Amino acid sequence: MKATTILCAALLAAVAPAQQRKPVVDGKAGARCDELVRAFDQAAGGFSGSVLVAKDGKVVLEQGYGLFDAKAPTPMPVDALWDWASVSKQFTAAALLKLQDKKKLKLDDALAKFWPKAPADKAKVSARMLLQHTSGIESGFKSEWQFDRDSQASLVALVLGLPMTSAPGSKFDYSNSGYALAAALVEELSGTTFEKFCVEELFRPAGMKDACFIGWPKLDLDRVPKIARGQGFTDRPAEFRFAYGNTLTWGYRGCGGVVASTADMLAWDRALRAGKLLSKKALKELYEPALERYALGWEIAETRHGRRAQHSGGVLGVVTQYFRLLDRDVVVALACNYEPKANPAQLAEQLVDAVLQ
Repeated sequence: MKATTILCAALLAAVAPAQQRKPVVDGKAGARCDELVRAFDQAAGGFSGSVLVAKDGKVVLEQGYGLFDAKAPTPMPVDALWDWASVSKQFTAAALLKLQDKKKLKLDDALAKFWPKAPADKAKVSARMLLQHTSGIESGFKSEWQFDRDSQASLVALVLGLPMTSAPGSKFDYSNSGYALAAALVEELSGTTFEKFCVEELFRPAGMKDACFIGWPKLDLDRVPKIARGQGFTDRPAEFRFAYGNTLTWGYRGCGGVVASTADMLAWDRALRAGKLLSKKALKELYEPALERYALGWEIAETRHGRRAQHSGGVLGVVTQYFRLLDRDVVVALACNYEPKANPAQLAEQLVDAVLQ
């Protein structure tokens, strides 16, 4: 091997994240999906991110697009790790359902059962209402709220002390703070950290090999794409790989912060379909829609392909989308490292249609 070839290989190894999985574009369906991704969002410069599409458990498309790091430049690897933002809410819901299966609570228990000092106006608020965004507690987070983001007790005191804006269970009001309180409840009932409970009771049993949280000790930050198509943050410290920093606080815990690859999201899908993690009763509750057709960490849509459980996520520089058909065995997981002009949900819908042709 020539010396120049050896040098080039060494340089590539130094700048490129380790890639354990190989790209997949399988058959005509995979080619159709690949074409759709490459044609998507041309007004913004084309798609940059990760996409996985699977049917009946078989991967049809698993590919990285665009740039992971623009300075190197490094193409997007298949196994990049993403902050799934609000897609993380389904894991918070599953954690409480897991604790319900363990007889640690009933989702319809009032919060006062767990926090006896909860104000009287929260007496009829239940854990289920937190997960369905119907608690009636003022939603947020709001910039003027003052609390210690490193303290679970401070978060609990804040949320329980907020005013009620509607009667419990009567109105849908999307609430990140409600999901943060739900994560605090997971800690109260499990006797361990929210992250540790999710990793040990959900992620690893599901076969999610890399899934963890922002700040997890074994998280490989070198596999997290830079935002702005690989340019990175311009208004944050150089070491930041995530919008809110490299540690997880009670301003994001429970409502975001799960870090995973698209392969991890496929493993989650397979584990749920196989009933490996939750009881049949819990799985039914997971997808049972309430107000605004929001279930427990999922939006439930009626489509021509049957019921679809879905959720989107967005944080500075990262947008995610996760679709799972419940009456057919199809899953789409995608994440991008730029601010798209077109709605990624449209791409996800197109990919579902393509794989079912």
